[in-house]
Amino acid sequence: MPHLPETDDSPALSSRRLRRRALGIYAVSLILMAAILTGLLLDQYQQEMRNAHENNATRASLVAEWIQTTFALSDHVLEDIELLLGPPLTISVDDTFLLETLLMARADSRPLISEISIINRHGRVLASTRSAYPPGYNLSRMTFYRHLKEGADTDYVGPLFWSAFDRAYRVVHARTLFDSSKSFNGAVVVQLMPEVFSQALQHLNARQGESIAIMDTQGRLLARRPDAKFELGMATANNPEVAAFLESHDQQRAMRFHSPVDGEERLYWMERLEGLPFNVVVGERTENVLAGWKQRLWILTLIASMIALLGAWVVRHYCNRLYLAEQLRHRIEEREEAKAQAQMREARLEALVQSIQDMIFVFDQYGCFTYIHALNEGRLLQDKEDVLGQHYSDVMPPEVTEALNSVFYRVQHNRQVEELEYSLPGTEDVRHFHAVLSPLADAGGGFNGVLAAVRDVTESRLKEAELRIAATAFQTHLGILITDRQARIIKVNDTFSRITGYREDEVLGENPRMFSSGSHSDDFYKFLWSSVAEKGSWEGEIWNRRKNGQVFPEWLTISAVKDGQGNLTHYVATLNDITERKAAEQEIHQLAFFDPLTGLANRRLFIDRMEAVLKTHERHNKLGALLFIDLDNFKQVNDTLGHYAGDKLLQSMALELAAVLRDTDTLARLGGDEFAVLIEGLGAHREQTAELAENIALKLLMAIRRPIEVDDDTVLVTGSIGITLLEGADHDVDICLQQADMALFQAKEAGRDTLSFFDPQMQAALLARARLENDMRLALANEQWTLLYQPQVDANGMLTGVEALLRWQHPERGMVSPGEFIPLLESTRLINEVGDWVLETACRQLAEWQKKPQTAGLSMAVNISPVQFSEDSFVPKVKAILRRTGAPADKLKLEVTETLFVDVSDNALRKMSHLRHQCVRFSLDDFGTGYSSLSYLAHLPLDQLKIDQSFVRELLNSRANAAIVESIIVLAKSLGLSVIAEGVETTTQRDWLKKHGCIAYQGYLFGRPMSTAEIEKMM
Repeated sequence: MPHLPETDDSPALSSRRLRRRALGIYAVSLILMAAILTGLLLDQYQQEMRNAHENNATRASLVAEWIQTTFALSDHVLEDIELLLGPPLTISVDDTFLLETLLMARADSRPLISEISIINRHGRVLASTRSAYPPGYNLSRMTFYRHLKEGADTDYVGPLFWSAFDRAYRVVHARTLFDSSKSFNGAVVVQLMPEVFSQALQHLNARQGESIAIMDTQGRLLARRPDAKFELGMATANNPEVAAFLESHDQQRAMRFHSPVDGEERLYWMERLEGLPFNVVVGERTENVLAGWKQRLWILTLIASMIALLGAWVVRHYCNRLYLAEQLRHRIEEREEAKAQAQMREARLEALVQSIQDMIFVFDQYGCFTYIHALNEGRLLQDKEDVLGQHYSDVMPPEVTEALNSVFYRVQHNRQVEELEYSLPGTEDVRHFHAVLSPLADAGGGFNGVLAAVRDVTESRLKEAELRIAATAFQTHLGILITDRQARIIKVNDTFSRITGYREDEVLGENPRMFSSGSHSDDFYKFLWSSVAEKGSWEGEIWNRRKNGQVFPEWLTISAVKDGQGNLTHYVATLNDITERKAAEQEIHQLAFFDPLTGLANRRLFIDRMEAVLKTHERHNKLGALLFIDLDNFKQVNDTLGHYAGDKLLQSMALELAAVLRDTDTLARLGGDEFAVLIEGLGAHREQTAELAENIALKLLMAIRRPIEVDDDTVLVTGSIGITLLEGADHDVDICLQQADMALFQAKEAGRDTLSFFDPQMQAALLARARLENDMRLALANEQWTLLYQPQVDANGMLTGVEALLRWQHPERGMVSPGEFIPLLESTRLINEVGDWVLETACRQLAEWQKKPQTAGLSMAVNISPVQFSEDSFVPKVKAILRRTGAPADKLKLEVTETLFVDVSDNALRKMSHLRHQCVRFSLDDFGTGYSSLSYLAHLPLDQLKIDQSFVRELLNSRANAAIVESIIVLAKSLGLSVIAEGVETTTQRDWLKKHGCIAYQGYLFGRPMSTAEIEKMM
């Protein structure tokens, strides 16, 4: 039957047409619905983004205004301090203390301020609220100092900087200080604590998901809210968007990116702070901004999807079921295949790991153990099960943890393999390990942990150390020669070649007898080798011959080397050239017993010979003599002609003196220009011995007086000689030397160029002085010092003050005169220690008197020695005593003598002026008795002149003394100084002084030195 064409009315064609029409209407409807929904969602999306940027900009402006206000407060502090200082910037010691107090007050009033400092034009700290920058500390290398000094600006606000002293970040706000000529004169610096900004941000009301941050121009975070994962100074400039904004000149910019701090995606508004090196960044989480839009998106999409699915469900239902079934089947097959492959890889990996002898540790990104492989688990510090999941810092010792921290950090950030050497204590000894740490990555390429392959290198380290020791020992400063058992040379070191002159190739295969010098007999060598055979070694001094034929001494050690069975295998010889040592021994002997300049016996040899002579005299009853010689004007030769000429003179003088003496006499140089002569066997009687010793001394004086030519100059010197007789058992060396020294002292006192015999009376005086000095050193500790007070009165006899006088109550001698112990105190410099006690005791008494109405007006005069005054610590001591005792400074009067001002120095003037500025007064004691000019009175800050009692004592009997006293009174009045007379003992003396204008007195007429109780009773 032929195929009939389908008509328009056929069911099949109608069905296909309706199906196509339905499909067409369905497709057009989907397209129209998608277009409408897309337009609505796009418009709403843009509106949401605009609103979010406007909100962020408003919040950024609010934070920027708050930061500007914060720096306005610090600017106010800088302005306040600038007005306080004013030009010029000159601060003394006292001003520094006051200024630091003011700075502390201002720092305490501003909690956000960490430190306030003031520096001078040279960059050195003048004052600071913190001890980290003490006065004098150099800050000239700081950025703010260079910025201000170069004149770039008068104010400087810097980005974050790391303070090494505080170990924290700080923000510097500095301002230039100008002098009167508007030139740079220093700066005042305020350090702000970044934590204040962070704390302030935490108090702001924040929306859910909002981020507020403050960063400097280098992209380092100053503050952030929320502070999770926030670290002060964290770098954010590695983010491309942040870096682009920092490099641009835009004042504001809106951006969208993932936060470099917490990884959240946000809409950000970045704004620069005008005049400040900081930026405000406000961000709102993109998810929160688009939450409403996404909700509408999902609702509309759901409605559209439901409509689309409803229309397509019937058509696509069966096909979808088939498609889903096919996809499910494919996924199950793929999963099973992947599982089989993973199991195969895991089995291969486990087999590979189990074949590795090294230990393997796997850490996660936080440093916790996730896998451990160790064939010998005894090497682990803890059981494997206990270690898994723990952080390595909880398992490893602190020193290993510290090293692993830095390596773990580098592996994590550099993604490179790192090596680590460390040691751990074992059960018996310390074990050494070498670890190779490699980074692990996750599926996305991010850091996922560290794999550490650890090898025990203890044995290899020991072997390396042994090899190094062996190599170092062989190339030691000793020569080494190694032979085989037949004594054929097989190895020498470089030191051997340097000592003998033979290269290694010249001696290999030879016998060591080639170095024999012929200085030793055959018996010597037989004994040597028999000792090696019996004891295994020999050492001693031997003479050998170098390649050039020179014979030299060496210290030789020969050792026999045997194997494990005790069989001889090698000989090892070590040798040391001792030529220099022998020469040094000879030189040491010369230096030990002889003077290197003159060649004469030195003190050591001289004393040894004296001991021998004294023993000889004791046995044979023979007397000798000891002479000490000192050149009188030798120092002048050194000062005028130089030390070289002085040495030449000493050498010539040694020859002259030696020519006078016998060969049996001993001439020695004891040091400097001092010589000594020891003469033995002069005679059996003292008179005869003394006469012979005197004749020898006169010859020596004549020899000294002879002109000596020194480098085209003729030098004339004289000498002084002290003589003591050596009488055997009654004397020892020390006593003889002491007596000769005393005799020499007597010769010098007699006018020099003469001789003198020892005087026992002089020795007794010196011994008494030594005992007194020894007792005086114990006086302060034994509380033997005491203070008495002598009244000082006015013209009406009223007590106005006292002078503190030191007295020594000796337990055996009784009251020792000040004339005896005061010079001794000054010569031994004990005056400093005792003087401090006197000043403090007097000030304590002065402070006690201030508490009583009847004694509150008394002043206290204390004598100050020139030795005390010359000490650098004198002024601080006086100030400390006044502060410690509470004594009023205006009631303290320090009495100094004219000898202190023979040469008026700036140092003395500065000390007196400083104490005078503290209201301490000065009185010039014993005025008129010194040798200095009166011109210094115009320069010294004196308050009073004290007329010496020697003038007052002869006042009525000597016109000269009366004229001197009258002149002193007139001089004092012309200089505006008060005057007081001491030593007033009669009413006639007082009346004369009063008539001529002196109205203050001190002396026995008004009272002797007395105790405090007597002074109070006198009041």
